[in-house]
Amino acid sequence: MIVFVARYGLGIVLALAVFGKAGNFTAFQGTLATFGIRGRLAQVGAFTVVTVEALTALMVVSPVADVVVGVTGTCLGASFTVAQTYLLAMGEQAPCLCFGSKERASIRTWARAALVLLMGLALWGAAA
Repeated sequence: MIVFVARYGLGIVLALAVFGKAGNFTAFQGTLATFGIRGRLAQVGAFTVVTVEALTALMVVSPVADVVVGVTGTCLGASFTVAQTYLLAMGEQAPCLCFGSKERASIRTWARAALVLLMGLALWGAAA
């Protein structure tokens, strides 16, 4: 049951994030300036984030092993949690556009990032 919930929960959260970012891609790309990423590097970075999220969401409904989906989800979740932690620690009120909306970085955005991390870890741990 843990594997099912973690796998499909991760897929749903990532699919929502992909649709949100893709629907407001230029704005999402602009938010990377908060981390000092601008210009061509921001284009590549934004495209990479959306692509990896999309591929991970697609892996959920594919025959890819649970452990692979778990490891990928863990890496994404860790990256997102570190980014949100950085924003909060620096006192930044920058919009994260995590799901396409101009929501400011907050404990709520941090918790969503941590949720991705926890679902990835749960799936990885249960499948290993």
